[in-house]
Amino acid sequence: MAETKLLKDLIALSKTGSFTRAAELRNVTHPAFSRRIRELERWAGTLLVDRSKIPVRLTQEGRELLVTAEYIVARLNTVSRKIKFQTGGHTYSIRIATGRYLASTLVADWACDMSDVISRELSVAVPVQIRTGSTPDMVALLQREEVDFLCCYEHPNLSLPVATSNFQYLQLGTDRFVPVCCASAYNTTSYNLDDEFTVIPHVTYVNTLSLHHILSDHLRSSSYALEPVAHCDSVEVAWALIKKGRGIGWLPWSVVEQDCNRGTLRVLGGRQNEVPFEVRLYRSKEPLSVAAEMAWEKTTR
Repeated sequence: MAETKLLKDLIALSKTGSFTRAAELRNVTHPAFSRRIRELERWAGTLLVDRSKIPVRLTQEGRELLVTAEYIVARLNTVSRKIKFQTGGHTYSIRIATGRYLASTLVADWACDMSDVISRELSVAVPVQIRTGSTPDMVALLQREEVDFLCCYEHPNLSLPVATSNFQYLQLGTDRFVPVCCASAYNTTSYNLDDEFTVIPHVTYVNTLSLHHILSDHLRSSSYALEPVAHCDSVEVAWALIKKGRGIGWLPWSVVEQDCNRGTLRVLGGRQNEVPFEVRLYRSKEPLSVAAEMAWEKTTR
């Protein structure tokens, strides 16, 4: 039987088509990686890689071995996770990756509620670990199994690299972006979204945020006369600038509902100017920790 590391080397080479990139993935030097592939070929008794072309390709024998290699590595990873959880690695914790705004609102409420309920049932402390960052970075954490859950926005304009064959999700909530402005600013400057000629100062989001992509299609297809006056990297920053009267902007209704009810902010336009979206909770289809499985089960009820 070939060593597991050699099988992982073959998988890396098949994905990259490059000895150099595969060596980087496997954290070894290019010469060392090449020697390991030759060692695997000696074990197999045949060539596994066609080196005559770039990118390199596996031979027929290499592709046949790849199928078995992927199965063996996947099964070993599954067993390793089960052993780790059973011996207390993350058995009694809930680890979740999300964005900054969701972390301080929906995710914080959900995670704390789950922690409290599960702690009482198990009679042990269930700590919560919440990690925030850009959606691609948070997806990577889920794929590397460094977190149990990923909570993020879902909209047709977003493309999450979370394969449905390996992950599943549930809807954790819904919301909608509404165009708002400072009520006092509206009284002195009558913002009208239907006016295609009068320029309206717009507090918007940087293009690295999911919020930007959710709103982009709606804004492109509209005839709003918007002029960006600020590009924000969070809902909180946009919210603060809009409340200061810097311009209008689209904010989640869950954020501005109280301000609108108090008369601090004013909603512009009607339903046709709003952008609905949902919030999803993703997880691997592989077994999670005891606490994480309990949290998932309670959320799906």
